[in-house]
Parts: sequence; structure tokens; C-alpha cells
Amino acid sequence: MTRIQFEWAAPNKVRRKVLLMLAVAACLLACGSSTENKDPSPEVQAGLLSRWNAVAVGVTVPGFGDFRWPAFDQFPHPTFKGGSAEAYGLFADVLVAFFQREDNFDFLEKNRLFRVSLRDVFPSGQVGIETTFEKLTAELSSNTWASISDDTRQKLQAFDTRIRAEP
Repeated sequence: MTRIQFEWAAPNKVRRKVLLMLAVAACLLACGSSTENKDPSPEVQAGLLSRWNAVAVGVTVPGFGDFRWPAFDQFPHPTFKGGSAEAYGLFADVLVAFFQREDNFDFLEKNRLFRVSLRDVFPSGQVGIETTFEKLTAELSSNTWASISDDTRQKLQAFDTRIRAEP
């Protein structure tokens, strides 16, 4: 059996440059990797829940409760509020009210929360649903089956545009 060997004829200097470039590229990829999938600090979580609950109070889906957010890993997604067109419509209203209230949108932007994972974790530890403010806004702004008013849909579309412009 004949064995063919290839030797890299490039001088050591070229090899070092290539290795250096690969190392720099790896560092850049690592530095640019998103930290948004990590949970925010407990202080930011508390601020987020407080801000959300201030607009969600009193908004209820008959037979399924309200949209209050009791703990960071228990996001009140409309799927678990009956999943009806009415539930999604009410949720869309809460989301718009949340974005519009005081400095909430700036708070989300400052703390890079548009792409952070929003989960509803069951007592068993299984994740029931996982989404982001960015995904929810995009999905609801183009949703045609839910009971979302034209006014709310237009506001969601405007927020979607602003969120997508965020780095």
C-alpha cells in the first residue's frame, strides 16, 4: 500500500500568522456571542415583573385567570390562558400597554431584554413554552386569527420595527 504524505511547505512565520488569525477569529466570535439567553440579574427580573404586573393587573381571561407574572420562570403566555383568540387579543393589549407605559421600552432596551428567554416552566421542570419579547411582538403584529384590534396590531408593528432595529 502506498502512503502519500503532504507536508506544508509554508514557513513557520506563515503558520504562526494563520494560527494567530484563527485565534483572533475565535475570540471575536466568543466576544460577540449573545448573553441575552442568560437570565437577567435578580434586580432586573424584579423590575421587569413589577413593570409587567402594573399593566396586567385586572386583565383576565374568563375561566383562566389573569396575565400577572408571578415569577421569572412563569411567563403568562396566552397559550396557558386558554389559547383562545380572546386570550391572545387581551395579551396583545397587555403587551402594548407594557411597552407604552412610562419608560418600560427604554428599560427593556437598556437591559437588553427583547431577546431574553421568557419561559413558563411547569412544576416538573419541563419548559411549557419559551419565547422572547421580540418573537411575541412579531408574531402578534402579523396574527390574523386572534381578536387583536387594528389599533393594537399597528402599535405592535411599530414596536416590532423598533425592536428589530436594536443590535
